[in-house]
Amino acid sequence: MTIIWLALKTLGSLFVVACAMRAYLQALRLHPQNPVSRLIFQMTDWLVRPLRRLVPGFGGIDWASLLGAMIIALALVVTYYLLVSVGLLPDANPLQKPVRPFGWLVALALIWALGWCVQLAVVLLIIGVLLTWIAPMHPLKPVFSLLVAPMLLPFQRLFGRRDGKSRGSGFDFSPIGAFLMLQIASGLLSEMESGVLRHLF
Repeated sequence: MTIIWLALKTLGSLFVVACAMRAYLQALRLHPQNPVSRLIFQMTDWLVRPLRRLVPGFGGIDWASLLGAMIIALALVVTYYLLVSVGLLPDANPLQKPVRPFGWLVALALIWALGWCVQLAVVLLIIGVLLTWIAPMHPLKPVFSLLVAPMLLPFQRLFGRRDGKSRGSGFDFSPIGAFLMLQIASGLLSEMESGVLRHLF
């Protein structure tokens, strides 16, 4: 059962980050015919299109995609909770009675979704840096530069860089700063997850 759960969680997390990525791409106004956009749209249309009829986008945010990500994350959390509660996963403690507040399940779903998005951000950052160093003329280089730009911009301002130009050292430290912040965010989310699980079980 553990292997089945891990496979289900991996597949679910993939769709969660795909929905979140869809909202991110639309916020960045990446062209919908871009290969990355087409892949994400094909993965998420089955869920996002029906939700968009109920939750239209406004304020420049694709709320249907974000809602889709939360729905999948919540479904995974409920599945996990039920499996643990009946003793089908090793996390179960038969000496304790699990508490059943729906709010804690929603909190755990949000933490999981944010954690997976942070992992996605790390992957995008690494790919963007590698393309800059190894293949600056790659066709996808502008796409990944656009995707990582919001993560790098605060650190580029901090280190005095503008548009790849530096007032000081020629080395761009902004990816290192962004990576460290993502690692800190991942650690904080892990601590929050542990706290929520202590309330649930």
